[in-house]
Amino acid sequence: MKNATEVNYDELIKEQKTTKPIIEDIIGKFLEGETLQNAMDFIAFLRENNMNPRWHSANSWRVTGKGKGICRIDLGGLKHAWMQHIKIGDWQISDLEGLERKYFDEFVASDELKVFVWSNVKSCTRCSCCGPRQWTYIGKTFDECCGMRIINPDAKAVELAKKLIEANKKYIYEKM
Repeated sequence: MKNATEVNYDELIKEQKTTKPIIEDIIGKFLEGETLQNAMDFIAFLRENNMNPRWHSANSWRVTGKGKGICRIDLGGLKHAWMQHIKIGDWQISDLEGLERKYFDEFVASDELKVFVWSNVKSCTRCSCCGPRQWTYIGKTFDECCGMRIINPDAKAVELAKKLIEANKKYIYEKM
């Protein structure tokens, strides 16, 4: 991550609407060190498995399979209320819910993955007009939740996220 005098983040984010960059061309301007390495490892995994992140909106890249959402990668720095939880230097894996979280129930069996999912369901902060919601993830109901977001995952969390991504992809390709 460059210091603020080297990079005008507002301009960089704004110009993405025109350039629609690949994530690898942008991510090193927002992340550094181990955080960058974990993100690049996750992106490499996606590409190796034919799940290519495509620019979706400012600082956001979407991964789909058969036209269905598999996940999204977001970088911090946006000024929207619903993205205030991540700043420049942060990233998250989001939109892992897939098709109404059904793949969780069918393919997420290990206790380790269940605990991982449950620990990454975020409480609603009423940042937008969409929530709060009551959702159930693998048999556990969460009141006033905002969904699942893995913020600044370490190497272990990236490995668990990969398992969820594989499960979601498997669900999409086998059940859809």
